[in-house]
Amino acid sequence: MFKKDNFIFGALLGAVIPMVIYLILENFVTITLNTGKTEPRFDQPTMLVLALVGNILPFRQYMQKGYYEKTGKGILLMTFVYAVVYVYLKF
Repeated sequence: MFKKDNFIFGALLGAVIPMVIYLILENFVTITLNTGKTEPRFDQPTMLVLALVGNILPFRQYMQKGYYEKTGKGILLMTFVYAVVYVYLKF
């Protein structure tokens, strides 16, 4: 991936990846019904959780190589922030 070990870079990466995944799920993963209308395949909470889970791959890649630890911590921080916001909005 990117060869930069910076906490701010990791936080930025951890914030952008779920947004991109959510937009992809919202706009491109649709199902066409028999009536001709298109609807999202997943409901709103499911898309939010799937977008949040999208941070697992970059987090694993950065933490697996021991020298990109700060970037991995930034990704993990944003994952927790998004998870807390999701739980707050859900309940």
